[in-house]
Amino acid sequence: MLEQRFLSIPLQKLDRLLLLQAMSWLILLPIIALVCGSAPALADDDERYLSCMKSFDCGDISGAGYPFSGSDRPGYCGYPGFELSCINQDPEITIMGSTYKLHGINNQSRTLNVSRTDYTENLCPSLLSNTSLSPNLSSSNSDHAEVSLYYGCPSPSPSGFSAQFTCNINETDMMGYFVTVNNSVLSMTAPILITYLTTCNNSVKVPVRQSALVSVLEIPNATQLLGAMNQGFDLLWSANDPLCDTCKSSGGQCGYNQTTTAFTCYCSDQPRDFDCTESPQAPSPSTSMSSFLS
Repeated sequence: MLEQRFLSIPLQKLDRLLLLQAMSWLILLPIIALVCGSAPALADDDERYLSCMKSFDCGDISGAGYPFSGSDRPGYCGYPGFELSCINQDPEITIMGSTYKLHGINNQSRTLNVSRTDYTENLCPSLLSNTSLSPNLSSSNSDHAEVSLYYGCPSPSPSGFSAQFTCNINETDMMGYFVTVNNSVLSMTAPILITYLTTCNNSVKVPVRQSALVSVLEIPNATQLLGAMNQGFDLLWSANDPLCDTCKSSGGQCGYNQTTTAFTCYCSDQPRDFDCTESPQAPSPSTSMSSFLS
């Protein structure tokens, strides 16, 4: 029966069919090779897309995504300098070499609330250092204040100055004082006090919330100050946020290419520079064959 069907086909048409069959294989072979060769890369890209869908969850912090990385979120899912860690269910972030406890994240205002871990239990850290911020973080102006702490101050102190505390740092006993207003105001209202504070061995500036200082102004002691400092202070972040908005609106996951040091939008098929908008596809082999036959 098969031989009869072939015999019933004119020789010219048979040659044409064989030619088309050979051409279809020539078209399909490069496509098969391309798909097989790119399979591992696509798998890697899919893995990055899926990994960056995960959030950072620790203690009171849940659902933290870009620009943060840490725990289940690899480094390429966040912006440099926004790596989070979870220590005994306490979320922490390291900024310019100093460790901070992370109290909260507000994605709408792009702010995070942090407090210095070296001032968690007392006002006497082993290393006295000012608060330094990275270029991608800045203090929020809405509820921002600063406390100045002075260490190693001589005796006797000015009369009537009760904002004091004692420390033993590196086996050295010392007297300390704190001031909740800046030095320019203090120099006008209490010039004798500002002169005295300049004789102290060290001073440290620590950001706090202005609203948290109300209780300190009412009762200026170390316990009240420590409570205000542990409420944390707000920082604004800047980490290619407009690009991330574009990426997420196209269905992608925001990330960072650590090789090119540039923003990357991880899509379900492969990473792209900005968004997951599909590029125009080339005509399929079936479409090309149909055109040829017509």
